[in-house]
Amino acid sequence: MTVDTSRIVEIEQSPGKMIFLLVLSVLMSALAVGMAWLLARDSNGSFTAFLVWVAAVFFPLCTILIVWRLFTTRGPVVTITPDGIRDTRVAAEFIPWSAIAGISTWQHSGQKVMVLAVDPVVERTLTLTAMARWTRGANRALGADGLCVTALGLRTDYETLLKTAVEYASQHGTPQSRPA
Repeated sequence: MTVDTSRIVEIEQSPGKMIFLLVLSVLMSALAVGMAWLLARDSNGSFTAFLVWVAAVFFPLCTILIVWRLFTTRGPVVTITPDGIRDTRVAAEFIPWSAIAGISTWQHSGQKVMVLAVDPVVERTLTLTAMARWTRGANRALGADGLCVTALGLRTDYETLLKTAVEYASQHGTPQSRPA
C-alpha cells in the first residue's frame, strides 16, 4: 500500500469499537468490584486484595472515561498532515514532523502503541491533555518514552496508523525524524 503524503488524513473514533470497549470495561468493573467485596470479608491486607481493590477503582474510572469519550468526541481524533500529527487524546496542537526524533512501537499484553519521541523543547510547548500528563511518567517507566498514540477505539488498525505516520515522517520530517 502506497501512502499519498500530500493529503490530510483524518481518523475518527469508531462508535462500534467504543461500545465494545464500554461493555468490556463494565464487565471488568463488575468482576473487580465483586471480587473486592468477597475479599473484603476474609483478607488480611494481602497483596492480592490490594490488586483487586486497585482494579475495583481502575476499571470504573476507565468506564467513565469511555462513556465521556463516546458522548463528547466529535470529528477527527488523529489528524496526519504534511506539517505534522495531532491526536486530540494527547495534545491540542499539531506536533511538527521536524520535532519528532523517532517513531517506535511499544507493545504490552498484545496492545500496540505508537511512541513519538518528541523534541523536549517542543513537547514543553504542547498543551497535553490531563490523561497524557498523568500517564507520561508511568509510560516512561514501562518503556514507552514519548507521546503515545494508539488505534484503540479508532476507525483504523494499528498497522495502518503506524505505516501512515512513518510515511509522512519520512517524506516531510527532518533526517532525525526518520522512524526508530
